[in-house]
Amino acid sequence: MWTSEVFSTLLLNWGLLLAFVSLLWGFCMLRKDISIIDRFWGPLCAAASVFTLMQLQVYSVHTILLVSLSVIWALRLAYYITQRNWSKGQDYRYNEAESPILTRSSSPLSTLVLVFFGQATVAWLVSMPVQLGQFDTAESTLGLLGWAGIIVWVIGFLFEAVGDQQLKRFKADPANKGKIMDQGLWAWSRHPNYFGDSTVWFGLWLIAAESPLGIYSLFGPLRMLFFLVRMTGKALTEKLMLEKHPAYRAYTQRTSGFFPLPPRR
Repeated sequence: MWTSEVFSTLLLNWGLLLAFVSLLWGFCMLRKDISIIDRFWGPLCAAASVFTLMQLQVYSVHTILLVSLSVIWALRLAYYITQRNWSKGQDYRYNEAESPILTRSSSPLSTLVLVFFGQATVAWLVSMPVQLGQFDTAESTLGLLGWAGIIVWVIGFLFEAVGDQQLKRFKADPANKGKIMDQGLWAWSRHPNYFGDSTVWFGLWLIAAESPLGIYSLFGPLRMLFFLVRMTGKALTEKLMLEKHPAYRAYTQRTSGFFPLPPRR
């Protein structure tokens, strides 16, 4: 099961991701905007599924689902972040001394190793379900776990996409300047987009779990959940929001931190 082909495929995927972010680092240095890498976070995760498909050339139902769903998720996320950050300069998180090491810009060399190589490696680990889930699936058909994975993926994708769109419309209204977004999905969760992001990858793991190796990739979505809650997502966002918007504290007291729940009175 754990053959040399498995390890060589995974290592080549990792090497290709590192090679790509090396080129991206050079471009970002020229543009003096490290946060451009944010636009490639989704594609970095999905690229590993495409690299695996190109090497194995096994077009099973599981492979098609894992590659297609990860690419759809990645393209939507990349488009949204690119549109949101276009012509706005470097994201403030990369200038914060207390930001996690994966989003902290310092010297060019440390930025390459810690930010670019670091994010590429995390993306490689997170995307293990869409890599390992493609092995030994040539003759398999979609089972209950696979269908459950599709449903979970759809729920996560809708939470993320709808949450992002609601926030975009809220910020576009001049009357909301300085206000806290607490409407729609944001009344049920302070981070519906992060919740959706995490849920998408648990859905992909359920699909992958029907393959002999995919079931061992649970650490991928768990790592995504950890980073979204404890590091570059919820924790950092809330710290900065509490510093800049005193009214945000009242919002935290009535709204679930991550998992959607009815708002408290």
